[in-house]
Amino acid sequence: MSWTEKVSNRLARRLVTEGSPYSLGQISHGIEIFLLMVLNAAFLLVVSYILGCFMESVVIGFIYMLHRNFTGGVHFRNQSACFFIGNALMIGLALIVKSLPSVPDVFSYSLISISFVLSYLVNARHAPAKHIYVEYDPFIIKRNRTIILRLLIFGCLLSYLLVYFAYSKFAFAYTVAILLQSILLHPVIYRLVESIEHKFFKGVDL
Repeated sequence: MSWTEKVSNRLARRLVTEGSPYSLGQISHGIEIFLLMVLNAAFLLVVSYILGCFMESVVIGFIYMLHRNFTGGVHFRNQSACFFIGNALMIGLALIVKSLPSVPDVFSYSLISISFVLSYLVNARHAPAKHIYVEYDPFIIKRNRTIILRLLIFGCLLSYLLVYFAYSKFAFAYTVAILLQSILLHPVIYRLVESIEHKFFKGVDL
C-alpha cells in the first residue's frame, strides 16, 4: 500500500459516519485523488517555471485535469510512476508548444479541428472510463459523457477564437491537453500500461 493510500484511509475513517451514502473505500479514493492532484499541481508549476514553460503548463494541466475529472482514464497502480510519468508528459508537451514556430492561421484551424474531432470520437465511445466507480450508475455515466462532449465543443470554439486573436500558443496548449486526455482514455493505452507495469513495476508499491 502506498503512503497516499495509507493517509487517505486514515482520514477516511475519521470522516465516514453511520448512514453515509458513500463507502469508506469511495471516500478514501476521493481523498487520495485530491492529495495527488495537489502534489501534481505543485510539482508541475515549480518545474515548468524553472524550465520557462509556466503558462503553457498551466493551460495544459488545468484543461487536462478538468476533462479527466469527468472521464477518468488510465493510470499506473504504482503512484510514483504515475506521478513522474504524468508530469513528464505534461511538461514535455508544454515545452513542445512553447517551441512551436508561427504557422498560418489556416493550418492552426485545421490542426485544431482534426484534434477535437478525434477527441470527440474517443470520448463519445469510451468516456467515462469503465474502471471508475461511476460505472455502476447509468445516470452519472450519461451525465459525465454529456458534460465532456459539450466541453469539447466549447474548447474547440474557444481555440478558434484564441487563434483569431493571435493567441495560437494557448490554443495549441488547449488542444494537446485534450488530445492527452483522450489518448489516455483509449483501451489500447490501458493494454500498453498494463504491459509496462507487468514488466517494470511488478510487486513494486512506493
